[in-house]
Amino acid sequence: MYARVSAKKSKLYTEKDYNRFLKMEVNEISRKMEEGEYSKEINQLGSEFDGADLIEKALNQNLEKTLNHLLKISSEDAKPIIEAYTRRFDLMAYKKILRWKQQEDNRELTEEIKISAEKVGLDSEDLEKEWSELLEEVSFENSMVDYQEMLENCEQSDLEICLDKIYSKEMRKVASNTRSKEFQDYVENEQFYHDLVLALRLKKYDVEQGKIKDKMVSEKLDEIIEVIETPDFDTALKAAERITGAAGDTLEEMEHSIEQRRLQDALSTLYKEPLGLSSTIGYMVAKTIEVENIRMIARAKETGIQNTETIKGNLVLN
Repeated sequence: MYARVSAKKSKLYTEKDYNRFLKMEVNEISRKMEEGEYSKEINQLGSEFDGADLIEKALNQNLEKTLNHLLKISSEDAKPIIEAYTRRFDLMAYKKILRWKQQEDNRELTEEIKISAEKVGLDSEDLEKEWSELLEEVSFENSMVDYQEMLENCEQSDLEICLDKIYSKEMRKVASNTRSKEFQDYVENEQFYHDLVLALRLKKYDVEQGKIKDKMVSEKLDEIIEVIETPDFDTALKAAERITGAAGDTLEEMEHSIEQRRLQDALSTLYKEPLGLSSTIGYMVAKTIEVENIRMIARAKETGIQNTETIKGNLVLN
């Protein structure tokens, strides 16, 4: 598996490739993608979509195919770990569906909801169900935690926080069952960054400190508490900058900077164990980063809102 993952890793786009993309128009980017790993998806979707839509759909299909292939070639001991990692994408889909279902007005069945439903095995009849019935669909056969049992006492308004907490518990269990310190460090860091961003968002809206602490998922809160207990949002931003080295004058800027730091930390942590399981997870993170980088370039090029230097500054590079 290590050999196969190494071969896949060698095909990821490099900084030089991204610099080329930055000089291209959107349709030129899709033609360049057609020459490499995204050839099948671009060809299949090219008659129906174009521009950034074509690129985004090709990226999503290719990512799903890649993750499924990793599951297929993984050993029995690695399979539960890869399944747990990829579960985040299923949970994103469920969140979108349940959030959509909560809307009383303007509940149009969009293409995004249809795709999310397909991803988690729901059909059009399932989408007609009541919110509570749809919630019962959030279950995973091979999970180390029982999602339904843990969702029983969850308030509808706190659903996404509940799902985050359950998933965090599952990942901690998975990490503790491995002998990989690197993977355990990765899970710990992921939860730290998740809590930091959530704490900043809640500070922005002046949520009281006790309620912010209740929503945290990490078991190590010392540095997060420093942010939570600041007197106002501006001070919280400065504390987050001091803790992480990320920078931003607004919540949006700080979130993006923290996300870059999170992904860079994930790669550096996971690549410390070149022959172990962490290398595979590291590739999955790197592949996800590639998808987000190309999506961002294509969307920015199509809208023309950002200049090349701004786009380049927003990329996460391996």
